[in-house]
Amino acid sequence: ELDDALSGFDDFDKASADAPANSSADDLGDLDESGFDSSSNELTGSNIPDITLLEKKPPWYSFSGYTSLLGAYNYAQKSESIVAPGDMPMDFSGLSRVRAKGGLTLDMKHGSNWRSKFEVIAWYDASWAINGRENYTQDVLDVYESFFDVKDAYVQGSLTQSLDLKFGRQVVIWGKSDSIRITDVINPLDNREAGMVDIEDLRLSEMMTRLDYYFGDWGLSGIIIHEPRLEIEAAFGSDYRPSNIFGPPIPYDKFPDRVEPEWSLENTQYAISLDGRFNGWDISYYAAHVYDNRFDIEFVDTTPIRYYDKINMIGIAGNVVSGSWLFKAESALINDINYRSTDRKNRLDALIGFDYMGIKDTIISFELADRHIFDYEEKMLTTTLPEAVAQGTFPDFVREDSIQIALRTSYSFDHDNATVTYLLSLSGGNGPGDSFDGGFQRLWIDYKYTDAVSLNAGIVDYIGGDGIIPFYRAIEDNDRVFAEIQYSF
Repeated sequence: ELDDALSGFDDFDKASADAPANSSADDLGDLDESGFDSSSNELTGSNIPDITLLEKKPPWYSFSGYTSLLGAYNYAQKSESIVAPGDMPMDFSGLSRVRAKGGLTLDMKHGSNWRSKFEVIAWYDASWAINGRENYTQDVLDVYESFFDVKDAYVQGSLTQSLDLKFGRQVVIWGKSDSIRITDVINPLDNREAGMVDIEDLRLSEMMTRLDYYFGDWGLSGIIIHEPRLEIEAAFGSDYRPSNIFGPPIPYDKFPDRVEPEWSLENTQYAISLDGRFNGWDISYYAAHVYDNRFDIEFVDTTPIRYYDKINMIGIAGNVVSGSWLFKAESALINDINYRSTDRKNRLDALIGFDYMGIKDTIISFELADRHIFDYEEKMLTTTLPEAVAQGTFPDFVREDSIQIALRTSYSFDHDNATVTYLLSLSGGNGPGDSFDGGFQRLWIDYKYTDAVSLNAGIVDYIGGDGIIPFYRAIEDNDRVFAEIQYSF
């Protein structure tokens, strides 16, 4: 298990491109039409043909996929949501998901050094039709009723013995944390249902060109991100972005539209990483110029719109193994963050944590993160929604030091066919008012019934805080139970 924890650099093990390849044509050259040596009809000694050479070669492509059905029931939500002026009340209680989902993957091999992958996913949620589509806004239906995405679409291979190329839609994972993003800034997230699934299942692929150069125990990666993709956000007025997400109901009939960046040289993002893997430890250095997930407000005539800007990040992350312990640490300095209530600021994010695997079939993980804003101003926390709207913007609701903890415990049984996991995530920090902002806890079980059929079921509890920051209070009634069955082929 400890070896798996440090398995981020498998690409360092490069196969020799100069290794001789076996040629079946050469081996069959001495056989006559009957398949035997023309000089002798006796099947003795070395003239017995190798039957394996006559076997059919495996195909150069393979298909795989899955189909699943997810159901969820919201047992704590009120029957009528808080609404903004001009909006309609909606009922998010009771049945909240009946989602049929499918995914299809095509893997292809192109010679010995090149491969490509194409994966698409799609889902349709029938709960909105069951509950009555006319009872929900079009914004909610557009975000939650159906979805299609090209998850992977890339070609990958070796240009030389030490240089690899990967081009297309893909995901790049930075950092060592499993639950908190510090240096993992490359891919945006699907934030439609915060707390329901892990980060690894939330990343959205982007079109990019990646070059990897390997030397000794090190790997150097250069990335050009051509696609300026933003996060998928919860719909305004939904149970995950109610109209009181900033405190009192937002005084607009809809949340301001956002400007989607166009594909252009100006909007191209860049990143570089240097990774070293050694006996019992590894270390990574990062630098990136990418889009931030914080928005700012501009007015076109009298209409507010949201736009996004880029940030600069330099960071470092590492793991150290000691017996049954895996210690992890990350740090990132982020420049030019565009806060709405003041001018641009710099922020230092840091994380420490550990995984303990000394108990049979059990993994205990703990992570602690702090995000410190330099040249902090108290109004970045205390500005209310009415005060911000009067200035043509929205509150920041950020602390000088924002603290986040994540505790994860998993236990496997039934020959590793079943795993029970508990995750607790809490946020808070310093500043006026109560220091606890809120969080969530999730308990679930993954069960592999057969090689093709798997089950997943659990419960999510959202915890509203008592501090000034209203985000978790606004969704604290989203507690729900869920269950999913999946068939893979």
